[in-house]
Amino acid sequence: MRTLTSYLLGAWQPAAGEPSATLVNPATEEPLAVVHRAQDLDKAVAYGRDVGGPGLRALTFKQRGELLSALSKLLYSNREELLDLAMVSGGCTRGDAKFDVDGAMGVLAAYAQVAEELGEQPWILDDDPASILRTSKIRVQHVSLPRHGLAIHINAFNFPAWGMIGKAAVALLAGMPVLSKPATSTCLLAHRIAELIVEANVLPAGAFQFLAGSAGDLLDHVGPQDVIAFTGSAAVGAKIRGHRAVLANNVRVNIEADSLNAVVFGPDLEQGTELFDLAIRDAVTELTQKTGQKCTATRRILVPEGLLDTVREVLAERLGERAAKTGDPADKGVKMGPLATAQQLADARAGIKALEADAKIVRGNPERAEFEGVEAGKGFFLEPILLEASAEAAANPASAFHRIEVFGPVATLLPYDGGVEAAAAIIRAGEGSLVSTVYSDDREFTGAAIAALAPHLGRLVINDEKNARGAFSPGCVFPQGNHGGPGRAGCGAELGGTFGLDLYTQRTAIQGGASQLARVLGKRKSAN
Repeated sequence: MRTLTSYLLGAWQPAAGEPSATLVNPATEEPLAVVHRAQDLDKAVAYGRDVGGPGLRALTFKQRGELLSALSKLLYSNREELLDLAMVSGGCTRGDAKFDVDGAMGVLAAYAQVAEELGEQPWILDDDPASILRTSKIRVQHVSLPRHGLAIHINAFNFPAWGMIGKAAVALLAGMPVLSKPATSTCLLAHRIAELIVEANVLPAGAFQFLAGSAGDLLDHVGPQDVIAFTGSAAVGAKIRGHRAVLANNVRVNIEADSLNAVVFGPDLEQGTELFDLAIRDAVTELTQKTGQKCTATRRILVPEGLLDTVREVLAERLGERAAKTGDPADKGVKMGPLATAQQLADARAGIKALEADAKIVRGNPERAEFEGVEAGKGFFLEPILLEASAEAAANPASAFHRIEVFGPVATLLPYDGGVEAAAAIIRAGEGSLVSTVYSDDREFTGAAIAALAPHLGRLVINDEKNARGAFSPGCVFPQGNHGGPGRAGCGAELGGTFGLDLYTQRTAIQGGASQLARVLGKRKSAN
């Protein structure tokens, strides 16, 4: 059994004392590794700032991008090992493992391209010089430079590869050193990636540190130039925002939290079209990929009342096929694996009971105990669960499905009258989401939906018949687009091409003579 420790202060820390946690295979409950807590986190924070920061800031964007490209190639050369580890430690099917590991490589490659476009400049010119007065030669121009602190990344359990590397890619390109703390329950994959990064010796000293186990007193040591990026529950996010050191030092915090994502079947949608098939296919994918353990997974499915019976029948049939192939992901025939931990399973079952106060189960059994390839009662399995609410409950902002996110293969059908106003009211009831999707060929409906829905979302996907064949499932997060959302979703923003660098840079207005700014700051470059 493996022993996992932290990589801090330029070295792997010794395994002192008793282990703080034991990691298990979520399909078989077989022990996989033990985790040891780290000490001297105040020194690790200072080391990142004082050693890692100067080393990264001495590089141009293009040079930092070359580091990201090297890391992407490193992960690719170890891809098979990482996929196998994701399946064993995270309960992932091979397809789900690819979604995580390949996603990590994709973010690295995308931000390496951003770096190539930014080139050899030491800063980003955010705009062109603006005249202060029509009669004056004095100009003002906004410049973004890396903050002189440490980027502390606290990641969720569901994407141990993509979550860690996705955040790190952006921070490193911006010029900030990283201290990455993965969720303990699935940190075996993240730990192995950290080992590969350390062994390859690609990054400058202090640019990357890895914290296994509890965060301990880590946040006690944050300062005004540091950045905290957190993915996880709203409750933990609130604790981070309210931490005394965070408040006292006005530390920049980015949170990506709970999200009751929705899809809208347009009033013109008809069975037998490619767009209808896409909507159903996407719904199945978002309910079952990563066993529904995605912050972007669909939780609410809005369907015009006249189409409800058809959607229920088709979707239930497809989910039944997936339920029959739920089990140990080591079995090649399995299409959906277990939840990550016993606690996640308990929470999901409790959440389903809460949803049943305002909806009824129309497909699935939350108490099912026998699954493919595992002993009955073993593992943290939950088959796909589809609920359905009445139109009255769907329109009620107090209904449970507008307040509670069940982090698993669970979604609720919500009938509506087919109008944008009714759909917008339902989506608003979720109080802010990462992503929602509209399936419609009606341009007037889609245009009105954009205006009504977008202020409540971090990302809005619109699909029509013409583009149905080449569309991506809405739960896919691409580095070129914003990832985050208002309200309940955390009010954060990550990725989005160069917008992602905003989190780790300080925008400063430089004021001076027109020719002086041109000589000192250089010519503006941009990247998307």
